[in-house]
Amino acid sequence: MALRLPDVDSLLPATTRAAIAGFWLRDWFWFFVLLPWMLLRQVGVVGHQVVAAAFTWNRDFALLGGRLRIHFLNSLPSLAVSAIFGERFTCLRYGDVVIDPGPVFARKSLARRLSKTEISVVVATHAHEEHIGNAVELAGLAGAPVYGTETTLAAIRSPETLSFPRRFFIGQPRPAPTADLRVLPGVLETPEVRLSSLESPGHCEGHASLLDEERGLLFAGDSFLHTIFTSPNREVRAEDWLHTLDAYLERPIMTMVGAHGQVYTIDEEIELRPFVVQRRDPLQMIRDKRSFLTWAMDVVAAGEERGLSYAVIEACLFPWRRSWSWSNWFGDESGRLFSAGEFSRTYFVRSLTATPERVPPRFGLIATLMGRRSSSRGA
Repeated sequence: MALRLPDVDSLLPATTRAAIAGFWLRDWFWFFVLLPWMLLRQVGVVGHQVVAAAFTWNRDFALLGGRLRIHFLNSLPSLAVSAIFGERFTCLRYGDVVIDPGPVFARKSLARRLSKTEISVVVATHAHEEHIGNAVELAGLAGAPVYGTETTLAAIRSPETLSFPRRFFIGQPRPAPTADLRVLPGVLETPEVRLSSLESPGHCEGHASLLDEERGLLFAGDSFLHTIFTSPNREVRAEDWLHTLDAYLERPIMTMVGAHGQVYTIDEEIELRPFVVQRRDPLQMIRDKRSFLTWAMDVVAAGEERGLSYAVIEACLFPWRRSWSWSNWFGDESGRLFSAGEFSRTYFVRSLTATPERVPPRFGLIATLMGRRSSSRGA
């Protein structure tokens, strides 16, 4: 069933003071009415996510007769990320190709688990720390090169200095200026697999995905994440993401493997696994995500045309009678606090507008503290 979205004009208030005041009164009224339910519900959500993390804790799952393996990577600090946000960390292996070999906290565990594995190449889909953290070290142990886009390779050579929360929970990658780094070709062929590489920006610049066209199996990295994802990183651009989703819709994708522990498939040869494999149609999920992003861009554009403040526009994107508003609220606002403003609903708004520089930060103290930390790091 396709995603049902509200009419844009019905969400936006008039620009009179009375209309804006009435809008905020209704918004805060429903927030406080729903707050007990959101907090109570979150207890169950956290419980489910802790069980998922415990069930997959540092385990390896073999699919397709062992051709596809998912190595879950866990630590006590990472459990907080899994509990609150539902994101788990993985390293993927397809034949003799390792994809997104995980964050640095799992370096020793991953090296031990893959020590007897034939690895021809290591691929990083993009430049974030949980994807490049072990790429160079694992490739060095295997005597293999690391492939990625120019943007990703530049980040591997000289990673950005992360904020304290990201260093603590995930880990700071080390510079690797002399590593064997190679630009990802259009087709990556090894003795065991043949994968097409697809440019897939949106989540960040320089993102690439890998597709086994014969199998209809997409290694999406973070180019999908969730159908409704409302607290993105600061690099997200919705227009680029739409182009990526459109490109995916032209492919016969039967299975989509993300980098945070999700496998969605209609391929009956891939068996269901609790907390790992779900029987869902990737193309329908992609269509739903595209619909939501298109709708959200229309909301922002209409709000800008009316001259509404970005605080009002942000609230319009999250009408309390819609599930993504109350179901995502705790995770979104926890992400804002956890990352000192690096991941937030405000960045979602920025990703949707043609003029992101005009969108001021919400909860300015957090942004100010983040700015001071960034300045002190020389970023």
